[in-house]
Amino acid sequence: MSDDTLTTPEPTPGAIDGLDDQAALTPGMVFGHIYAFLHNKVVGLVLILAAGLLSLFGVLFPQMPSSARADAESMASWIESVRPTFGGWTDILNAIGFFTMFSSIPFLVVMALLAASIVACTVHRLPVLWQAAKHPHTRVTAAFFDRARLRSTFTTSASPEAAFEILCADARKHRMRVVVDDRGPGLNAYMDRNYWAPFGTAFAHAAFVTIMAGFVVSALSGFRNEQFTLTIGFPREVGNGTNLVAEATAFQDSYYDNGSPKDYVADLRVSDNGEQVAQQQVRVNSPLSYHGVMFHQAYFGVAAVMKIDDSSGAEVFHNGVALEWATPDKTLTYGRTTLGDQTIYVIGSASGQTGTGIEPGQVRVEIYGTANNEPIGKAVLDVGTPTTVGDHTFTFEREQQFTGMIVKKDPGTPIVWSGFLLLVIGTCMTMFFRHHRMWVRVSGCDEGTLVRLGSPDRQDSGFTRFFTGMIMRTSGKMAHIEERTNNAS
Repeated sequence: MSDDTLTTPEPTPGAIDGLDDQAALTPGMVFGHIYAFLHNKVVGLVLILAAGLLSLFGVLFPQMPSSARADAESMASWIESVRPTFGGWTDILNAIGFFTMFSSIPFLVVMALLAASIVACTVHRLPVLWQAAKHPHTRVTAAFFDRARLRSTFTTSASPEAAFEILCADARKHRMRVVVDDRGPGLNAYMDRNYWAPFGTAFAHAAFVTIMAGFVVSALSGFRNEQFTLTIGFPREVGNGTNLVAEATAFQDSYYDNGSPKDYVADLRVSDNGEQVAQQQVRVNSPLSYHGVMFHQAYFGVAAVMKIDDSSGAEVFHNGVALEWATPDKTLTYGRTTLGDQTIYVIGSASGQTGTGIEPGQVRVEIYGTANNEPIGKAVLDVGTPTTVGDHTFTFEREQQFTGMIVKKDPGTPIVWSGFLLLVIGTCMTMFFRHHRMWVRVSGCDEGTLVRLGSPDRQDSGFTRFFTGMIMRTSGKMAHIEERTNNAS
């Protein structure tokens, strides 16, 4: 029996589970796995479907306006307004982000992964496109000329060199690139046109990423308030992280003979940190713009100018309350404002309505708390008569016109338009400047010179006509050479 014994070697320092430490994942290997995962076509398809599904949810479910996200109280009020529709699911759907889908974490994560997948696919494909464009495959087998989608074979008595030169010269004349392959057999050339066209897919991919980035930028840093009301003569803060204050100093409206609005225009003034920075007459199609914030004229109506004092006599509110909504029976119009944790509704009779309990020159005030749906105080106010309701004194000063505007900031718009430009460029490159390829082989044969041409590209009527025309032109020139040779002999 041999004295040799089989022993297990000690693991090398730094080894994992006794294995060579080279088996440990390096940062480069981790990046490689992530890269391989992202450019996988199945992963890309799943992410596209996920993005489409989340976008569908964003369309089907009501979305909280940006004006309601300005403070916790407004958000809570909006959530309560949709609770009758969704019941016990309301808080769950809100926590998941269904009511703020396009700025929710699930949507942003899916869009980020989709953008990363598109970038990875593009980066993965670019070397292939570059190789095909700068170093095309110039050699084909003889069988290729027998099965190519476009093919032609003919013989001529012109010399192989002359026939080959005629083919190359005709291709160059018609703006085709000619790459000669000297490796034989015979004389070989690769010809193509628009070799840069396949890069259109890279432009299209870049366009999708750019457009998604634009939407994300708008969702995260933009806002849109479709019910920004300004009572004429009373300034109002724009909010949403800006220091802007808007004021409508005047308003004019005109009508057609049938009573429909013909034109309405507000004289709008905008201040930034107390300094006036913009002033313009704003119409429906003539918005005022300042540092990306747009003021669009949308609607108008009547507001009730209210003055509210607290129990000590200090003024806590002095502004117009736009009566911009109507009851289902169209007999009353109303608006609302907030005062601390209380919501104050101001109600008036709709134009031409009588018997509502609110006479001309009067409004009704109703005060609601957060605890229940019953008013904690209400009263009918006469013009100019201070009336105590709850802990505050209300004075209805007068009626005044208001203008309703859409105020929005969409910083992602230039990015989105850049993306659409890239998409147009990529689409044009792919659809209207197709990459056409052709292989040519000229060799000697018993009948003289054998000329073979073939192209594997999909059927294209324009390229088919060019291919046929090239054969007719070059074969005619070769026949002319043959005729001159015969005459000379």
